[in-house]
Amino acid sequence: HELGAVDGLRKVTRLGRKLAGLPIDPRVGRMLLEAAHIGCLRELLVIGAALSVQDPRERPFDKRQEADQAHAVFADERADFLTMLKLWDFLEEQRHQLTRRKFERLCREYFLSPTRVREWHDIHLQLKEQMHQLGYRDNANPANYETIHHAILAGLLSHIGLRTQTKTQDYLGA
Repeated sequence: HELGAVDGLRKVTRLGRKLAGLPIDPRVGRMLLEAAHIGCLRELLVIGAALSVQDPRERPFDKRQEADQAHAVFADERADFLTMLKLWDFLEEQRHQLTRRKFERLCREYFLSPTRVREWHDIHLQLKEQMHQLGYRDNANPANYETIHHAILAGLLSHIGLRTQTKTQDYLGA
């Protein structure tokens, strides 16, 4: 019901039928469908694939500081989702320029698991193909922060918190 997949009578909606056809968690699927409608599908395909695999970033116990420094290159202070987009863009650029062996070496230099990066890429391609089969196309222009987060929130409504203005600055759930 929260995702709009069923109505008040618990009948599957048109949106619900589309979600059922996507081979992914319904929350991520809802994000993708929203993204297609508001013009940020390219970005949400990357984020949706990232949410569907284990994080490719590694932090070996004995090299945590080095790993944190390597990962900081991609950090975006506004949101972790944007960090994943920066990482993706870097990896895609390098994937096209380097041989497979050099690409895997680069991944290790940045404390990234080549196997998980490959899984992320494969899931991205599968989701992109699925969305294109449904008739959706990637946005031509880069989406802004607000648009990306609008699409993400469509699938994470119950995960929204409100920070209280009290001394403790606690969060209230949805």
